Amino acid sequence: MTLYANTFFFLLRASYRLLESYKELQSPLNAKALERTRSPATLITAVPTVFPSSYPFSLISSLPPHKTANNSSQAALPQLIFNCGLGEAAIVLLVLILSSPRKHLIGFLEGILEIEGQDKFASLLSKIFKVGLSILNSDAFPKTWLNVNILAHKVLLKIIDPVAFLLMKHFIPDQKEAYHFNSNLWRDGFALLLKLLSSDQLVIEEFSPQVRMLPP
Repeated sequence: MTLYANTFFFLLRASYRLLESYKELQSPLNAKALERTRSPATLITAVPTVFPSSYPFSLISSLPPHKTANNSSQAALPQLIFNCGLGEAAIVLLVLILSSPRKHLIGFLEGILEIEGQDKFASLLSKIFKVGLSILNSDAFPKTWLNVNILAHKVLLKIIDPVAFLLMKHFIPDQKEAYHFNSNLWRDGFALLLKLLSSDQLVIEEFSPQVRMLPP
């Protein structure tokens, strides 16, 4: 059991680093660096590839053209770019959280709180909220990628449960210390929760069959 718990702790530590990587890949500075660098990795490929099996691999790619109801491409729309690294960081983060039992998630988060203090722990929670909101806003994956978006909703519902428990346990001060209330952290948390609950991806009865978009 100790080996089992240590394995999950190691995986969760990896997810801690992935949050940092996601924010770096999402930053405008990263996009500008890709524009300045001329190499095979920064050329826009025709097909989006996540976890490529050969090197060199491209960091960015174009997405298939959007199809209308009459199955015609909307050529007037601007070309959409897929950040492959951002998608990879997001999917690995989602899978790590999905594979971790609730008690290990709580244990890991409480360990961060105990070791690094409440301020850094609040910063970690805020990153979780902002990365989750970014994924729901289709920054990591297109909205039309049904399977991975359903996975994202499932994982974010899972992580919100232990995080909400710790928020109520550690971030609601006594009335005499109300000035310590971290309103920004709670605002980020509610932004993610409201985005999740209002997502049109949850309206299952309105889902249409997913169509695989092949490149021309």
